[in-house]
Amino acid sequence: MAMNASQSECVEACQACATACLANVVAMLGKKSKNACPKCCLECAAICTLCVQAMTIDAKFASDYCRLCAQVCKWCADECAAHEHDHCQKCAEACRKCAEACQAMAA
Repeated sequence: MAMNASQSECVEACQACATACLANVVAMLGKKSKNACPKCCLECAAICTLCVQAMTIDAKFASDYCRLCAQVCKWCADECAAHEHDHCQKCAEACRKCAEACQAMAA
């Protein structure tokens, strides 16, 4: 299946977000958190991966996955942005970009 530019952008954003989230989980190992970070990162990486899979096979519910992914990414961005660590800020930015791309795909 050939992807259009929006799908390709969303897949790339989801892959980058999942990578940033998993890197953040590793960086946060053994550290205390005042909020849902890094738990949100695990959930976000999972839905981003599912979203990529759905888009690459042109799944019937791909737009629904994208809608949910946007919500999870926004939540994760807010949680990670509350921390001053560089890895949390990078994760928050990747989550914001992914949320925007997924929201566009879900529309």
